[in-house]
Amino acid sequence: MNPLLIVLYVLLGLLAVYAVLFLIAVLRAVFMKKEFADDKPFDPYKDGIDCDTHAEHLSKIIQVPTVSIRGRNDNTEIYKFHDLLEKQYPNIHRVCERVDIDGALLFIWRGKDKNHNPICLMSHQDVVPADSEKWKYDAFSGKIAEGKIWGRGTVDTKGALCAILESIEELIKEGFTPVCDVYVGSSNNEEITGDGAVKTVEYLYEKGIHFDLVMDEGGSVMSYEDSVKGRMVAHNAMIGILEKGRANIKFTARSRGGHASVPFNNNPFAKLSKLMYIIEHRNPFKKRITHPARVQYHAMAPYMHHFRHRLLYGNLWLFAPIAPYIMHRIGGPAGAVVKTTCIFTMAEGSKGANVIPEKASVTANCRFMVHEPLPQSYKKLGKLCHKLGISMEMLAGFDVPPVADMNCYAYKYVNKRIKETFGDIPRIPYIMLAGTDSRHYTKICDCVLRFVPLMMTGAQLNSAHAINENLSVESLERGIVFYHDFIKNYGSEL
Repeated sequence: MNPLLIVLYVLLGLLAVYAVLFLIAVLRAVFMKKEFADDKPFDPYKDGIDCDTHAEHLSKIIQVPTVSIRGRNDNTEIYKFHDLLEKQYPNIHRVCERVDIDGALLFIWRGKDKNHNPICLMSHQDVVPADSEKWKYDAFSGKIAEGKIWGRGTVDTKGALCAILESIEELIKEGFTPVCDVYVGSSNNEEITGDGAVKTVEYLYEKGIHFDLVMDEGGSVMSYEDSVKGRMVAHNAMIGILEKGRANIKFTARSRGGHASVPFNNNPFAKLSKLMYIIEHRNPFKKRITHPARVQYHAMAPYMHHFRHRLLYGNLWLFAPIAPYIMHRIGGPAGAVVKTTCIFTMAEGSKGANVIPEKASVTANCRFMVHEPLPQSYKKLGKLCHKLGISMEMLAGFDVPPVADMNCYAYKYVNKRIKETFGDIPRIPYIMLAGTDSRHYTKICDCVLRFVPLMMTGAQLNSAHAINENLSVESLERGIVFYHDFIKNYGSEL
């Protein structure tokens, strides 16, 4: 037979196979679509919950301005905050051990089963600065109005800390003792990437502590306000199973300098602009659908409204070779999930507009993904800089922490409690693009999750680090119920 005919038949055969596979993918995308389930009805007043006291407690917590500022090592407000917690939660301070690690707090509530590994619930004490003049209510007033508590830290993350402490205070009052030891970790300088969590983990590591579960800030229960039902409705729960690594890298270019009236080519800013152009327009980092990304999109795909998204993300078994490049072109969160990112955020040069600098620099914030972690990404940037005559220096950074174990009892239990508290809503494991204190705890725990059981609208979620940060009273109450039942039933099935 003619060799050309053989090649043609092979190509036609391959085309037919791909057509069949594509048809299967289309049918899967059509039939996989799911509607978001209704959440579980919740009426805190009907259940006899003291909403007013809980809201007032969070209000007082907000009123202590525990603001973290780089270069300022003043824990005055942090220790005022500690004093407030001691007054508000007498049962916790009576029953639990309290460890103060240079302002970071660790509460230890001893359980009945000494053979069972402990769990740790986390939420930091500090907040970012706030310009109260632009706020609807003063940023540190803790104003309770419109069914919400207003102020810096309600979302990030004093609201969660309040919910944790309220639940434990109530359980102790009920005479309950947990199955295993329950730790509450709360650093004092998370917002400035401080050492509170680092020192806490060092303390725990030296004690030989290994947690079954660590749960910190990150994802939440995405919600919306339903005017017909007259309440917030849970939409889905986002559970962070991984956060990207991070580094601030300074790039420096040098020249002989001189007066701007006598310019020359390849001056420091010209060199740096070449570097920035290459990274932004010819992104040098590998694009790949890693296992955690595949897990995330597998869970999300059935709930995506657009058919094209269900087709792509719901059939990564077929589209994995091209999906990373499509997601890269989409950009935003979709692009950040498939690659290491590098964005330039700061620049410095000469002090005068008419002076060519002898030295100029730009600083970039890099976020590393599992398939190209810090060492490989740094090496790749180094090769690029070497070609351009640019030096580089890592100012601070950490690598990608391990992915949470999703097969263990703790992870499955978190999902169960979400369903019990909020209803049979989608529970989405996802890659967190920002950073948390919890990354340090991967040294002493295999299941570190970034999730707080607080219901938040998109506007409330975006109010963190912005103006008019607020949390609904109902959200606080559901959070307290979640932590209460979470602790009360943890380990009872084992």
